[in-house]
Amino acid sequence: MAKLVTKFKYLKPDSRNGRGNRGGYVKYIATREGVEKIDDSRKHAPATMSQKKLIGQILRDFPDSRQMLEYEDYTGQPTIGNASEFITRALEDNATQMMGKKTYADYIATRPRAERFGAHGLFTDEGVEVKLFKVSEDLNKHRGNVWTVIISLRREDAERLGYNNGSRWRDMLRTQTEALAVNLKIPMENLRWFGAFHNESHHPHVHLLAYSAIENEGYLTPRGVNNLRSAFARDIFAQDLLCIYEKQTMHRDELKENSLKIMEETLEALKYGNSRNPRIEELLFTLNERLSRTSGKKIYGYLKADVKDIVDAIMEELAEDERIRALYNLWYGQREAVIQTYTQELPERIPLAENKEFKSIKNMIIREAMQLKTVVRMDEPEEIKDMENVKIVEDIGNHEGYGNCEKHGTHEGDVGQKYQWLVQ
Repeated sequence: MAKLVTKFKYLKPDSRNGRGNRGGYVKYIATREGVEKIDDSRKHAPATMSQKKLIGQILRDFPDSRQMLEYEDYTGQPTIGNASEFITRALEDNATQMMGKKTYADYIATRPRAERFGAHGLFTDEGVEVKLFKVSEDLNKHRGNVWTVIISLRREDAERLGYNNGSRWRDMLRTQTEALAVNLKIPMENLRWFGAFHNESHHPHVHLLAYSAIENEGYLTPRGVNNLRSAFARDIFAQDLLCIYEKQTMHRDELKENSLKIMEETLEALKYGNSRNPRIEELLFTLNERLSRTSGKKIYGYLKADVKDIVDAIMEELAEDERIRALYNLWYGQREAVIQTYTQELPERIPLAENKEFKSIKNMIIREAMQLKTVVRMDEPEEIKDMENVKIVEDIGNHEGYGNCEKHGTHEGDVGQKYQWLVQ
């Protein structure tokens, strides 16, 4: 399971308190302080039947609770203590579906183990004490959507990284204000957010409420959710990720160096008519010919679509080389290690030729292709006479810097056409 677990939901303007048998959940939350007092001698005993029954109900009503760290603990060791931790967090995490916006704000600010900043635990990015009654009043009147986020860590990670107190979480969330605004599509001046840290024994976590002062403003897409998860993880696990980034950079640089080496080897082989990859050779000549008729900058981003297609085709051929494939797999492995800090759902791998991280290789291919200065058909001497800076060489193999090859027709039995070229 991911190191950082997040849950995104939103409260609609017409939210109602309770629904069906979930009213019992609200009662459980309200009285949970007493329920939490478990005799240490019993918390390692097997979970009770009543706990198992309630857990089954929770999983039916809130299936995504299976993704919680507490559920992982419970399935690994189904004890009374772990069952209690899961029940408590599962009900809390789904409190938004069982109470109104005002009630929810009051709850996260005053519930047991909410770290307090003054009279309650609510904080924001303004650096001043939050007036809970005013926040509750505003939320009660607010007719727009309110987004809620729960960000949770394992206790060992919270202790190791310093996220075992409310001040550290508050500071982190303040650095994410711009990311919240961008991904919620809310202008900074209209964004309102409030957080509260709950120092649970197993999995410390923070609750976040965010909305716009303009009631019909703001929306959150799946991409926005992923962006925020990534932003939180990169901030919280910054030190852990440094080593991964270093390895990723190393593999990226090695891949670029090897791509250049393969291109240089290809050009060197062409000098002596000893082509190692006929497909790359053919594409290089085609690219050279098109570039010779292209005005302006010879940079990938400035080329026409059909010329870009040739460059992409060459890069696809490079990607098939065992050295390049191995390095690309290593690079991608590090990238996926970063993603796995906040989700286990890895996106499909992007082919090398489509990966913007390696766009510089495309410009390298263009530079190398331009070193094939001239391609000349040996059976058209009249054209050669009209071309500048071209020497007609009868015995190409006797002149350093020149090579020869045969390009066969597309139909069996066609007479091959002889070419000569200069390699800079």
